[in-house]
Amino acid sequence: MHKDTDLGISDPLAEGDLDSDLLFHVLAAERLGQVGDFEAALEHHLKAAQLGHDPDLARQVVGMAINLEDWSALVDGAVRWQELAPHERSPGRFLVLGLLNLGEIDQAVSVLAERIADSESAEAGWREAIMLLAATDSEQNAYTGMEKLASQAGPDVDSALILQQRSLLLWQLGQSEEALDLALQAAEQGESVRRWVWAAQLATATEDMELALSHYQQARAIDPDDVSLALSEAETLRQLDRLDEAIASLLELPEDVELLYTLGTYQVQAEHEEQARQTWERLASLDVVDNAAQHAFLTGFLAELLEQEDQALSWYSLVDAGRHADRARLRRAIIEGDRGNLPVARNLLRSVRETGSAELVEQAWLIEADLLRVADRADEAVDLLTTALREQPNSVALLYTRGICAVAMEDMELAEQDFRRILQIEDDNAMALNALGYTLTDRTDRHDEAYRLIRRALDLEPDSPAILDSMGWVYFRLGQPEKALPYLEQALDGEDNPEIAAHVGEVLWSLGRESEGKEVLLDAYERYPEDDYLLDTLRRLGLVE
Repeated sequence: MHKDTDLGISDPLAEGDLDSDLLFHVLAAERLGQVGDFEAALEHHLKAAQLGHDPDLARQVVGMAINLEDWSALVDGAVRWQELAPHERSPGRFLVLGLLNLGEIDQAVSVLAERIADSESAEAGWREAIMLLAATDSEQNAYTGMEKLASQAGPDVDSALILQQRSLLLWQLGQSEEALDLALQAAEQGESVRRWVWAAQLATATEDMELALSHYQQARAIDPDDVSLALSEAETLRQLDRLDEAIASLLELPEDVELLYTLGTYQVQAEHEEQARQTWERLASLDVVDNAAQHAFLTGFLAELLEQEDQALSWYSLVDAGRHADRARLRRAIIEGDRGNLPVARNLLRSVRETGSAELVEQAWLIEADLLRVADRADEAVDLLTTALREQPNSVALLYTRGICAVAMEDMELAEQDFRRILQIEDDNAMALNALGYTLTDRTDRHDEAYRLIRRALDLEPDSPAILDSMGWVYFRLGQPEKALPYLEQALDGEDNPEIAAHVGEVLWSLGRESEGKEVLLDAYERYPEDDYLLDTLRRLGLVE
């Protein structure tokens, strides 16, 4: 969409010595912009920049040219900006972008080579060059520009640096496997921690965690005292389900806030509860920390993981400023809500909505709605989310949550409306496809339509326990319990969930396998004695009063 870009242009009417031609072009550009004729406005802005001596006039041209994708005007504006402000680096970036998009590769490379030579370091200069090459509209132009730039580098340039930059460009252009190959070649030339880390990061991005671990270990062999490297290695071990090794590696390192927090979370995941509590005590007792707010937040979060809610609330309450403050209020709200202190929780969430970022504001709406739904106040949750959606009408998370709350209050029309709205925004949203399909299966007789929706969802996410459960349940509602059972059993294997267990038990029961169904149901009841869906199933089958 075309839009005028205000980059701080000086008011020409405030200048007493403006000539009439400059004034004419400035005013003409303003009038044309007001009526939406941005192309003509750009022409007048460019003429004004060529006549005037204020760099802001040229900045205005550059901004408009980018919005309009007028690469010739971008080049002209950037050249004029460079003439008027020769010590600024920004004009050169826009000049390169314009030249690349015009296919003027040799000129672009010439400018890039000069910028690399003028950079504080060769690596910093090359990194900027790669970002500019990756920003071009044409991948071929980017590749050609890289090869020409590399050929001009000369024999004195580190060949590993060129390999690393080629790797970075390929990654930026989506060629992850090729980028990883080049990153490894670069890392193998010399003793560079940074290059081994880059290779490890690419291996992680391609989900080759064994390779990532190997590369982090190579980096640590060069610098064994680097704590951040050790943390990266430990996290890779964790992702490889080698938690005990990750914990052992962290225990060898000097203790600080981040290390103790990470160690404690790993111990919680490994179900080493006593060791995790001891780690939390060491974290809580640290006297000297660089960032008190971060220390308090992480100490509170680890306490929450350990189900030490009083301690968590106490530590979170100490975070009253900085980037962690709103997140601490969100965590306090969740704890207070779970304790039944809904008014306190809601006040905390309102404070986040007054001061938080867009992401945290959305989370505050969602948390409050969920607290209301769990408290059997789904109608209030729907009203709350309706207010939130006036501010963020295309929020998939808000629409989905309102749909779930609408189901809870038996408003099938609103639920279907919200799930279908999500599919208008994201037609391949498996979560919405499944929610709509399951709702139609469980609450209506539109089972054929539900099947089609759930089938689409399952094609997108074939291993999702929730979608497998929906597929099994729709087969059951279609009168095909023998087809339903394998899906439901696979779903229950993937997730210990009382609703899935209720489905498995009921289908077994319908197939004449009452003893097996009873065993599944009563086993789930032992773990989830207050689950309404499970209780309803047990009552219908006469297994509880």
